[in-house]
Amino acid sequence: MKTVKGILFVIGLVLLAINIYGLFKSLRNPDIYTEEHHIKNRIGDVTIRYPEIKKMLVRQQGESDIDFAVRVNKTVNDGFAHYWKRAGITKYHLRVPVWENYLLYLASYINPEKYERYEFSNYRKSLERGVGLCSSHSIVVKGVLQENGIKAELLDVGGRHVVVRADFGDKAYLLDPDFGYYVPYDTAAVTADPELVRPAYADMASLYYKEAVDPYTTDLMVDIFGKHKHVYDVKNWFEGFSYWAIWIIPLLLIAPAAIGAFRSGKQAG
Repeated sequence: MKTVKGILFVIGLVLLAINIYGLFKSLRNPDIYTEEHHIKNRIGDVTIRYPEIKKMLVRQQGESDIDFAVRVNKTVNDGFAHYWKRAGITKYHLRVPVWENYLLYLASYINPEKYERYEFSNYRKSLERGVGLCSSHSIVVKGVLQENGIKAELLDVGGRHVVVRADFGDKAYLLDPDFGYYVPYDTAAVTADPELVRPAYADMASLYYKEAVDPYTTDLMVDIFGKHKHVYDVKNWFEGFSYWAIWIIPLLLIAPAAIGAFRSGKQAG
């Protein structure tokens, strides 16, 4: 019995040490600031560094809901890399590293389809990592807006793109942090007349390197905005649970040996 308690104690200490080590590590690899020179996709993809971007996402005094939402949309675009390649699973922590959350790390091997390249539902974790596709960008914008009292939801547009619908009460905007653009109309209006989005996406060609593979075009954006839209959901109960569990598990493993040692000490005294 003592041997089992000793083994559990050591495992608990190791897990606790991994967690503590992770507190001093960042999910953002600085290489994302130069990755565009290798993949030749988006020009000037990331111009704002982390953690400086967190200060820029704070609401300014007297800033209206609309002005704040539009600014957040562009800030996230400038501080977030459009990247989700398998080559970056380890390099850019698309697989949640063991020092960040060993349960999500293990999940990547148990259910690789969902967790090998994992999209955080916690927008702060997504922002810290700083890489993702349109949905990851939008998760961050939605999270920031909601924390500032602005109603926001994610929309899947035509099965090709994810944007944020920001509700300002008397009007709603469609925010697209993946490209840094916004459409000052609600979903019903753009579905009825998708040409309403053309001015916002008129300069799509200027965003890409000439070598870019299958870049999104202005005509494509007009086309997909005219198609069916539905709410895009990224909530994952296990993610939230795991960030508590990674601390509780080692304490439970350490407890039997610690209690035993305490009792032995009392008896000896």
